[in-house]
Amino acid sequence: MFIVTARPYTFTVLQEDARALLREYPFLQSFSIGQSLAGRDLLTFSWGRGEKKIFINGAHHGMEWITSLFIMKILETLSHHYVNGTSVGEIDIRALYSKVTLVACPMVNPDGVNLAIRGLTEELPPITKTRLKAYNGDSTDFSKWQANLNGVDLNHNYDAAFAKGVFMQHQLKIFSPGPTRYSGSHPESEPEARAVANFTRLLLPDLVVAYHTQGEVIYYDFESKATDKAKAMAQTLSEISGYSLDQTEGMASYSGYKDWVIDRFAIPAFTVEAGLGENPLPLSQFEKIYEDNLPMLLYLMNV
Repeated sequence: MFIVTARPYTFTVLQEDARALLREYPFLQSFSIGQSLAGRDLLTFSWGRGEKKIFINGAHHGMEWITSLFIMKILETLSHHYVNGTSVGEIDIRALYSKVTLVACPMVNPDGVNLAIRGLTEELPPITKTRLKAYNGDSTDFSKWQANLNGVDLNHNYDAAFAKGVFMQHQLKIFSPGPTRYSGSHPESEPEARAVANFTRLLLPDLVVAYHTQGEVIYYDFESKATDKAKAMAQTLSEISGYSLDQTEGMASYSGYKDWVIDRFAIPAFTVEAGLGENPLPLSQFEKIYEDNLPMLLYLMNV
């Protein structure tokens, strides 16, 4: 096992780990589902060959890059146990490989991740730096940046009661691009959100999980449209992890990826807020995040 969990998880590190995973485990499939504003690939992986399709993603928000590391470590763990014919707990990983196809996009917002970790780097054109600094309240500290390079919060850029979300956004005096919560001009206005939505429409998964931080909370509903099956699964997830179940409030209730999936496809969809504290979470929390969330994902794959 070679993925290092002690360094900030930039897009470059993701690329390095992707190459290493594919060399070590050639049965993994890798492809791009689209590109970010800066032309970075939305790298995506497929593990397994089963009929049941699960789509997971991370780092819709730039400063929540620890979720990308978690997803890559999960892919490594599953692949390692598959090659060795070993189990994780009571789960036979080779049997799981035949039962499930797990598709994972670890970093939905690679530009936002790099901005949150590295700030205004030399590769950014001067006009882009000036614009981003203005979006950021004239500050050069981007460590808490969530949005993409257009200052759009990608997890508010989906077509799920979008107008209600914009109304709540205006109640919060948010009218223009910035570090967080600005929904954009219309649903899927941003290439990253549009790529994820288009891929979801193509894949037609049986369930999805979007990983965020923080709060140790699981969200599973949208405007009371969650199915009884989804509610039962959410309850089990809570029991496995100790994470609480909750309903979103205010602007967080609208135009998110999980909301759109429930509204559009009527399948189980979960937002998992991993870890505790203030974003961006420190890497010292990684092991607990991993230990809490691996059993939840294995349950969802095996149920």
